[in-house]
Amino acid sequence: MKLEESLGFKLAKASQRMFELFVDYLNQAGITSKQNGAMLIIHEHKNITQKEVALLQKVDQTTMGQIIDQLEEKYLVIRVKHPADRRAYSLVLTDDGVKLITSLWAQMKHCEAVFLQRLNQDEITQLFKLLDIIEKE
Repeated sequence: MKLEESLGFKLAKASQRMFELFVDYLNQAGITSKQNGAMLIIHEHKNITQKEVALLQKVDQTTMGQIIDQLEEKYLVIRVKHPADRRAYSLVLTDDGVKLITSLWAQMKHCEAVFLQRLNQDEITQLFKLLDIIEKE
């Protein structure tokens, strides 16, 4: 038995390396990876609620409430009345939030390029296809 031959170990090490490449950008922006993930989801989904973001990010609702509160304090996200449900609020990125997430996305794509630099385009495409297959529940 060798730990290094375990899929879990290899995936964790790859994830750790990706995070190490990107963490400085998050630190400079003053946000966490969970906050970044929430902002990406909000940017991608119009009129999304906090509960829906929590489900997509696989985070409990209490933790998501704290994440959104922190992003509101930084003036990156606001809660607005949901257009179809008077009891709910939609999450919307502020102009500063859009600027930040756009910048972080570009930096993340750069980190991905560095991370994948030893692979050719066919291998990268195959990697993404394989990850899509095993990721499905």
